[in-house]
Amino acid sequence: MSLRTELTKLEWVLLDALWSAGQATATDLQKRLAESQGWAYSTVKTMLDRLVKLGHIKARRVGNVYEYSPKSKRPTVVGRVVDDVTQRLFHGEAAPFIHCLIERSQLTVEEVDSLRIMLDEHQTRTGGDA
Repeated sequence: MSLRTELTKLEWVLLDALWSAGQATATDLQKRLAESQGWAYSTVKTMLDRLVKLGHIKARRVGNVYEYSPKSKRPTVVGRVVDDVTQRLFHGEAAPFIHCLIERSQLTVEEVDSLRIMLDEHQTRTGGDA
């Protein structure tokens, strides 16, 4: 089954909470997100069930409750989304995507230095094919 990469903002919030917890029940997640999101238990449970059906998380019965855990690590899911956006919007080319990010961001001097280091390390690793 192919994972849908277009997660809603609320699905990302729930997945982030689950990635942080590692595994959790719907009640655990509802309590964790109560202050920031104000979600009812039923909202959390519905979203968890949807994420299970989409293949992003798994559920296992523990006693009389379900315990949820992510199927993929955050970097894997983020990577899929970045690959999808790069392919769909920038014809698979990374440079225009990175240029767009740079133009839309208020980069600090530290971030610019970090980007330079990343590019230099990439060039070294790939033998000059940056």
